[in-house]
Amino acid sequence: MTWTNYHNHCKYCDGVEEIETHVQQGIIEGVVSLGFSSHSPVSFENKWSMKEKDIPAYLKDIQAAGEKYFGQIEIYKSLEIDYFPQQSGVIKKWVDNLDLDYSIGSVHFVDAFEDGMPWEIDGPLMTFEKGLEEIFGNDIRKVLEKYFEYTVQMLEKDCPTILGHLDKIKMQNHHRLFFDENATWYQDLVKQALEVAAKSGVIAEVNTRGLYKKRASETYPGELGLRLLKKFGIPICLNSDAHQSKEIIGEYKNTAVLLKHLGFKELMVLKNNSWQAMPFDVNGIHW
Repeated sequence: MTWTNYHNHCKYCDGVEEIETHVQQGIIEGVVSLGFSSHSPVSFENKWSMKEKDIPAYLKDIQAAGEKYFGQIEIYKSLEIDYFPQQSGVIKKWVDNLDLDYSIGSVHFVDAFEDGMPWEIDGPLMTFEKGLEEIFGNDIRKVLEKYFEYTVQMLEKDCPTILGHLDKIKMQNHHRLFFDENATWYQDLVKQALEVAAKSGVIAEVNTRGLYKKRASETYPGELGLRLLKKFGIPICLNSDAHQSKEIIGEYKNTAVLLKHLGFKELMVLKNNSWQAMPFDVNGIHW
């Protein structure tokens, strides 16, 4: 069994445990290529973004782990970078300034409250309901249109290496039904975003976190998005979005079964510092 994971959070943001602990568990789980992607620092206080002062230690720990476990596992450095329309080129700046091996671009915030605090769309139910009412007048369709508008802007203006959890906003439907995921208007938004993704050269992650955390009934993106990824020929990678070392390959086998059923034959992996498409089966990547 051989796997990879490029979406991994440790103690430097909202993850837990030392970087080395994640690496050791990855080796046990058969992970041969592991990327660390702590949440990038942002300009406002929140509970899960990395502090800018911690970046040197974060990079140092990643480098030390790569050297210590050389020959056993490949280690890569990255950030999961929040996209904000008003911040031009922020993804490119982080990549260039820190010489990152790759980047994950994600939308976690949509618009802002009256006091200027960005609205977190994948946080607690109470926060989601508050923003839905106060910012969007309880018009969920406007929220979804804005969410995917941000995604499209990111792909067109500041494209990351990996598109993070495309439809993660649907996790709120796990609490109560805010919108019908089978509605034509919603499916059109997903399709339009992926049409742009197909032209951008981005790798789309298939994110398993919602499954193993019981916050969704399918991956991010779900089957609709997966079928469109296949149709448009967009390359994919399999990521767990781990926040604990025990989650590093969470729900990988079941997801691999689905991907094979949908006709996917290859996953993108970082091998010898180069992105490569490699065949896989339900037991792992043919490394």
